[in-house]
Amino acid sequence: MADFPLAGIRVLSMEQAVALPFATRHLADLGAEVIRVQSHKRRSGPLIDIDLTRDKLQLGIDLATAGGPEAFLRVAAQCDIVAHNYTPRVVRQFGIDYDHVRAVRPDVIYVSITGFGTTGPWGERPLFGPGAEAVSGHNLLIGTEDGWPGRPGTVVYADTVCGLNAVFAILAAIDHREQTGEGQHIDVSLYETAISHLGPVMAERELGANPRRFGNADANYAIHGVFTCKGVDRHITIAARDDQLPAVATALGLAEVTEAQIAAAVRDRDRYEVVTELQSHGVAASVVADAADGIMDVHLWQRGYFGRVERHHPGLNGSFPHPGPAWGRGADASMHTAHAAGADSEVILRDIAAYSSAEIAVLLESGAAGAIEQTLGEGFDTVDPLRVVRGELSRIDAHDYWHTIAHDTWSRK
Repeated sequence: MADFPLAGIRVLSMEQAVALPFATRHLADLGAEVIRVQSHKRRSGPLIDIDLTRDKLQLGIDLATAGGPEAFLRVAAQCDIVAHNYTPRVVRQFGIDYDHVRAVRPDVIYVSITGFGTTGPWGERPLFGPGAEAVSGHNLLIGTEDGWPGRPGTVVYADTVCGLNAVFAILAAIDHREQTGEGQHIDVSLYETAISHLGPVMAERELGANPRRFGNADANYAIHGVFTCKGVDRHITIAARDDQLPAVATALGLAEVTEAQIAAAVRDRDRYEVVTELQSHGVAASVVADAADGIMDVHLWQRGYFGRVERHHPGLNGSFPHPGPAWGRGADASMHTAHAAGADSEVILRDIAAYSSAEIAVLLESGAAGAIEQTLGEGFDTVDPLRVVRGELSRIDAHDYWHTIAHDTWSRK
């Protein structure tokens, strides 16, 4: 990792949920040493940790136990960046807010990711991603005009938007510190970063328009929608301007191009076949992919997007493809499986915080520090029957598809 841009940067991150873990995973991809702090007395979900904690060290600290806050500060004193995504009240309560951390590390870059920011009338309110999507106005713009407000298709949309904004701010703060020697407090909120994605909508409203839900339609396109193809839950999308309607007609053999005519023409056809034909005529079209399509996509594999992670956990034993950094080239990235909460506690306390073996033993015995047994892979939800019916799982597991693609991809390197 020595030639990575953030090599030599150490991050201490007291993180939960998704926004901050997503941000620090990107910092790890850039070469930073990331220490994730979470209580070893609280278990998190079995699936989410797989993606968000790869390539991170794990420090288990219970801040409610005597010695816990002090241990946090001793590690923080040796870190360039200290981050959290708890409410301001929580970090003040345990004495790990900006002022306390700055007292032990004057040039620290301190990052607060909160629901509404650390100031203002809503500064103490808790908020998670789905709430941020709602309060910022996204949900009222999703769905059909006569239907209920919708929400983005992933439960972590607002979180990932916020996390990426935090990454940009952190990189700027690192550059500023290199030039001036000064640290700073970065205050990023789910609410504000979600609002920032609605600039055009707010501009329309200011000019007298009334933005509303309109499903998949788009005023800038003659055809802009989703169409069902052959199979179970199989669809394509088409986006065509007025001047592209002749191309759509030629590709699909239509005398008249309407959404109803397109729907009838593709209903009994293979989705990949239809998309290939439309693309050959310069029409923007794509399949509506599921998770298996993404993992098995030859285009992504040949571009080296996926990396591989060796996992040896209950229910997850073997080599698995994993999404790479946001900029791709996962095939070239060094990826390591997620550790259990607190798995690296003793090493971190000894080598970074300079605790003696006797002091570490006291912290472990009191419960101020510790670890939990690895639980990744346990407690998975029952498989959705629809995923079985449409063959999503068998396309991955039965044919061992990703291993074949990955082998071919790595053998060419």
